Amino acid sequence: MAFPGHEAANGGTMPRTLFIDDDPYFGSLLGDASGGTAAAEDFLFARSDEEALQLIAAGARIDIAAVAVDSGRVSGMRFFHALKDSPLRVPRIALLSTPDIEAIRRAMNEGAADFLVKPVRLEDLAATLARVFQECERRRAAWRNEAHLSALRREIEVACEIQRRILPSDSLSAEFLDIDARMKPASNMGGDFYDYFELAPDRAALVVADVSGKGIPAAFYMAVVRTLLRASAFLTDTPAECISQVNALLCDHNIPGMFVSVLYAILDTRTGRLHYANGGHMNPLIVGAAGSLRCLDEGGGTVLGVEAGSSYEDASAILEQGETLFLYTDGLTEAFDAERRQYGEDRLAHCLRPGADGAAGLVARVFADVARHVEGAPQSDDITALAVRRL
Repeated sequence: MAFPGHEAANGGTMPRTLFIDDDPYFGSLLGDASGGTAAAEDFLFARSDEEALQLIAAGARIDIAAVAVDSGRVSGMRFFHALKDSPLRVPRIALLSTPDIEAIRRAMNEGAADFLVKPVRLEDLAATLARVFQECERRRAAWRNEAHLSALRREIEVACEIQRRILPSDSLSAEFLDIDARMKPASNMGGDFYDYFELAPDRAALVVADVSGKGIPAAFYMAVVRTLLRASAFLTDTPAECISQVNALLCDHNIPGMFVSVLYAILDTRTGRLHYANGGHMNPLIVGAAGSLRCLDEGGGTVLGVEAGSSYEDASAILEQGETLFLYTDGLTEAFDAERRQYGEDRLAHCLRPGADGAAGLVARVFADVARHVEGAPQSDDITALAVRRL
C-alpha cells in the first residue's frame, strides 16, 4: 500500500513500519485507507512488547518502528533499550494519545526521531514516515562513506609508511663519506626519491629522481623505478648503461603519461672520481669547503619512460676532500611563495656557498631557507635533496 501523493521511500514501496500500540487506531486508519485491510507488506502491528519481540525474533523486515509512549501495555522507547539478543536499529517515531509536551521531550531524549499525536491524518502519517526513513537512509549512507574513507585513509597511511621505509635510512659503510638526504612530498605520498647503496668496496651508487605528477600514482611509479634502478645498477658497468636499461624496461611497460628524470652517479670513495649520467634531471652541484660552487652540466639525456631508443652519456668529475656533492629535484628551486615567486637557482647557490657544513647541516640549511621563502604557501611539488661530502 502506498499513500496517495507520496513517492515510495525505498525501491518502489513505502518503508515497512512496525506499530507497537495497544490502541487499534492506526490499524483502523490504515485499514480504512486500503479498503478495509492494511497491506501486510507495508505495515506490521503489535499490541504489546511481547508481540513486538515475537515479530523481531521471527526476522520480519522492519524499516521504521512507531511506538506508543503513553500506553499501559507498551513500554515506549524503553522497549528498545531492553533489546540485547535481537537489536532493532531502525528510526523510531513516538505515538501519543494527547499532546503532552513532557512526554514528547522524554521520548525524543530516549531516541525518537519524530512524534505523532492522535488523531493523525493519513497524509501527515505518510509524510512523517517518508521523512524519517529518508533522513535515516541519508545518515546510514554518510556512515558508510565515512567508514570507507577511514579504510582508505588507513591504506594511505600504510602506503606512506612503506614509502618511507623504501628510502635509505642508514649511511653507507664508506669510511670517508658523510651522507644526508631529505624528501618532503607535496601530498601524503610523493614521486621524488633518493637512494644510495654500495655497489662494491670503494664504489657508492647515488641516485636522485623525480617522477611526473604527485600523490599515489607517482609513488607507485617511483617504487617501480627504484627497484629497476637497483637491479640494473649491479648488472651494468656505467651510469649511462644503467639508466638506458631502466629506460628500456619502463618503455616496455608503456604506462601513459608517466616518466621520470634521474641523476645516477657512481662515486669512487677512495679516489673521489665521480661517474654520472643525467636523464633529464637537474644538474648536480659541487660545493667547495670554502664556498666555491661548480655545476656538473655534462652527461645529458632525456627523461626515462618516454622513448625506448633514447641514448645517455657518461661524464666524470672529481669530488675533492672537503667538497660536497649536492643533488636535488626541481621542486626545490620551483618552490613558490604566496606571490608565486620561485625560490630559484640563484637563491639556492647563495644558500649553498657558505660551505663547510656537514651533509646533514647543508641539507637542513637548504630546507630551512626554502621554508623561509615560501612562508607557509601551499607546497606545489615534492622537494628532495641529497648531499654527499667527501671527508
